[in-house]
Amino acid sequence: MKILFLSYRNSCRSQIAEAILRNCDKSLDIYSAGIYPEEHIKQVAIDVLKEIGIEVEAKPPMHFSEIKHIEFDFLITVGDGTPEEIDIPDIKYGRKLHLGFRNPYKRFRDPMVVLEKCKEIRDEIKNEIEYFYYKILKEQGLHVK
Repeated sequence: MKILFLSYRNSCRSQIAEAILRNCDKSLDIYSAGIYPEEHIKQVAIDVLKEIGIEVEAKPPMHFSEIKHIEFDFLITVGDGTPEEIDIPDIKYGRKLHLGFRNPYKRFRDPMVVLEKCKEIRDEIKNEIEYFYYKILKEQGLHVK
């Protein structure tokens, strides 16, 4: 089972989603990439994951072109807006989902407020990813561990 989390920057929300799903099942082939990736993952993403017991390394965000040759079972777009507002690049996939989570950096500048908003978003992402894993992949028999 190959799953791609795609976002614009691949520096926070998609990285959190990838780490949470990987924590659910290490046998899945999970990627995250950006359409216009940042140079590095946001430290706050690493910090809020660590707070719930998920350790991730500060790997550089990936550009989607590095993995566009892979055919994914699921393409999961992560970010602001509706699925129709996201320009999907040339990526092969079987099914597509969209998880709309607000960008904490758009409205807030104070680092403590951004941290609190990232914790809220992490919890929202965790709920959605656990639903996806347990109710879609496992219950529907799309992935049997």
